[in-house]
Amino acid sequence: MAPEADAVRRRRPHPPSPTGRRRRRAGSSLLRGSLAAVLLLSLAAFAAETFANAAEEGHEIDYGNRNRKWEDGPSSWEEFGHDNDEEACGLAVLSAEEWELGRHWERNRPVLVTNVTEGWAALHHWRLSEMLKRYPDVEATMGDGREVADAGPDEAGALLTPTTVKEFITKHMYDPSKYFFDRKIAIPKGMLEDCHPFPMPTRAYLEDPDAGSIYAPSKKLRVNPRPEPELWRDHLAVSIGADLTGLSFHYHGEAWNVVLFGAKRWILYDLAEWAGNATRQRYLRLKRRPESSADWLRQLYSEPERKREIRKYGHDCVQRAGEMMFVPRNWMHMVVNIGDTVSVISEVGLDRGGGRVPEDFAYDPGNAGKRRGFDHGG
Repeated sequence: MAPEADAVRRRRPHPPSPTGRRRRRAGSSLLRGSLAAVLLLSLAAFAAETFANAAEEGHEIDYGNRNRKWEDGPSSWEEFGHDNDEEACGLAVLSAEEWELGRHWERNRPVLVTNVTEGWAALHHWRLSEMLKRYPDVEATMGDGREVADAGPDEAGALLTPTTVKEFITKHMYDPSKYFFDRKIAIPKGMLEDCHPFPMPTRAYLEDPDAGSIYAPSKKLRVNPRPEPELWRDHLAVSIGADLTGLSFHYHGEAWNVVLFGAKRWILYDLAEWAGNATRQRYLRLKRRPESSADWLRQLYSEPERKREIRKYGHDCVQRAGEMMFVPRNWMHMVVNIGDTVSVISEVGLDRGGGRVPEDFAYDPGNAGKRRGFDHGG
C-alpha cells in the first residue's frame, strides 16, 4: 500500500462507540438543562428588578390572584414539603373519631387529625371562583405575618389594614407582605355552616351552649363555672395566604387549624422546654430578623444545633388539605404556607367575632410594651 493511502486510512475517523454516543447525549442534555436553569434565573432576576423599579417609580404593582383555582398558584412544595417522617415530625396522627373518643383537646400535646373536612360544604363553596361569588364582601384585615405575630393578632392595631375577601384576593394576595387573618372577623352564617360539622370541642358548644352551666341565684341566670379562657365556643377565624406566607413564631391558647386548600409547614416548640433557659433560647432566637417564616427556615433552621433542638423538643410537620393541626396552650409555633392556602381556625376562650371597629386600627402596638411574639418570650 502506498504511503499516501496508508496515511489517509490512519486519519479516517472511527465510528463513535455506543458509550461515546451516550456520553455526548448526556453532555448535550446537561448543557440544555444548564441553559434552561440560567434562563429561568435570568427571568426571575428580570421580574424582581421590574417589580423593584415599578415600586421605586411609584407605579402600582398588580399583586392580584388571577387564577381560576387555588391549585393553579405557585407552590414551594419542592423546597418545604416533606413526608412527616418520625425524626422530623413525630406527632400522633389520628382519625377524627380517635380525636373525639380520646378527647385529645384536653391533653397538652399537639396532634394531626385526618378526614376532618368530610362532608363540609366549604370544599365546594370556598373554591377560589366560588368564594369570590358567594362571599366577596366579607370584611376582615390583612397585615405582615411577622409583625402581626410579634404584636399578637388581637393587638396588631395600626399594623392591620381593613379589606374584604374580594379585595384581598384580586388586589393583594401575591404581595409578600400581606396576609389575610382576623380572629375578630364577622363571619356570615353561610360561611359558618359551610364548616359543619365543626371539629370537637367547638361542635359541642353549638349543640348545647349551656352545657356545664349552673344556676347562679345572685345573677338569676345560668352561668358556666369554668373561666372564660377555658371555654370553647363558636369562634371561627379564616386564613387566606399565598405560597411562602404565614405567621412567624407566636403562641396563644389551645386552638385547632383545618386546611381546606393548600398545605402548611409547621414548626412547633413546647414553651415549657425553653422558657427561662438561656441556652435553648440562644439556639432558637434569630441572629437577625428575617423577612418571613420562610426565610427563618432557609437562613436558620438548617444550622445543626438549631435543627437538633427543634426536633428534640418540638416538631417539624407538614399539614395537608383535609387535616387539622391541634396546638396546645402556650406552644410556640410558626407556619409557612405551601401553595395558595385557605384554612379555618378556632381558639379556646374566643367567641364568634363581631368585626373590627375604627378604634382597633388606631392602636399602636409599638408603644404597648411587652408583646406576645417570639422575641419577647411569648
